[in-house]
Amino acid sequence: MMYIHPTECISCGLCLSICPVDAIFADDELPSHEGRFLAINAEFFGEGVTGWGEPGGATDKFRTDLDHAEVAGAPRKESIIS
Repeated sequence: MMYIHPTECISCGLCLSICPVDAIFADDELPSHEGRFLAINAEFFGEGVTGWGEPGGATDKFRTDLDHAEVAGAPRKESIIS
């Protein structure tokens, strides 16, 4: 999963164009059933998961195999990416 830092996002839309499964939404277009992911994204950067705080953008330094517990525990779907 790609996590987006809620206060560092500049709403440029680049992530929307590269997401292969159309799973990223602008805040004002987020379907109500996906609302929990706003908190999951914020919690991912906190002490409970990565402890990165505000990393200042996506760089190789901030790559990890860690996932938020709710994401890690979710049933895996087969990849539609070949």
